[in-house]
Amino acid sequence: MQTGLFSTRLLRAHGMGRADVRRALATGALRRVRRGWYCLPSAAPEVVIAAQAGGRLTCLAALKSQGAWTLDSAGLHVRVADGVSVLHQPGVRIHWTPNRVGPGVDSVEEALATAIACVDFRALVVAVDSLANRGILAPVRLQAVLGVTPRGRRVLAVHDPQAESGIETLIRLALRRHRVRARSQVVIPGVGRVDFLIGDRLVIEADGYDWHGDRAAFERDRERDRELVRRGYVVIRASYRQVMSNLDDVVSAALDVIRRREHRWRAIHRTQLSESGCLIDLSSTKWRIPES
Repeated sequence: MQTGLFSTRLLRAHGMGRADVRRALATGALRRVRRGWYCLPSAAPEVVIAAQAGGRLTCLAALKSQGAWTLDSAGLHVRVADGVSVLHQPGVRIHWTPNRVGPGVDSVEEALATAIACVDFRALVVAVDSLANRGILAPVRLQAVLGVTPRGRRVLAVHDPQAESGIETLIRLALRRHRVRARSQVVIPGVGRVDFLIGDRLVIEADGYDWHGDRAAFERDRERDRELVRRGYVVIRASYRQVMSNLDDVVSAALDVIRRREHRWRAIHRTQLSESGCLIDLSSTKWRIPES
């Protein structure tokens, strides 16, 4: 991973002497990070802060820098070798290690191993779901890192590589605490994939942060919602903000539907849907909604 950090030794290896470094500093082509270390102006701020502190980016911050969806509340975590002089900064947590480490960013495996012993369970599952879904870490490597500790094995038991965003993971875990099984990324003919299907007909859709402000996506989602309702589904749509700040209300709405047994097809639904063209598989009592 390119970090934009350079040691004095590396600069010399590329032919830059002291005079060259001084000129680069004077023109702004390089910035001094700490003794013996420099960075490009384009270097990621979190990597520079970690280097200034005396170590390298690790834990969730390192996973995020390499493409994983993570919760933002964990702050900046830095792995520092024992005995190194540390510059303490607000919001920076130090992870001491007996191994010699230089500035930069931990590998995905190293950062994940640190996170297992550091962050809360929800945040850990969110990160692992994302690593798996985005192909950042292969299943065999996830197994190798997580399988060596009881906590890691708990994460393996509940993680879902189909989760496309952290808010989907948070919803799934919250439902799981209430012993509600939600199937993720279920394809409904004539509609497409839905984020969650509970029982026969309760759909939960999570609007990710990237979706915010996309008018075309907004209109498409409402068209999908109408089509789902037309086909007899109950739809709960939750925004990024609602999941992050008021997840209990989202889950409560789903639980209310379940308590009323409205997540299951009933006789009246069967009659109405049959009349509208829905097909019943009598051998399995499952419904197949035909294509439009």
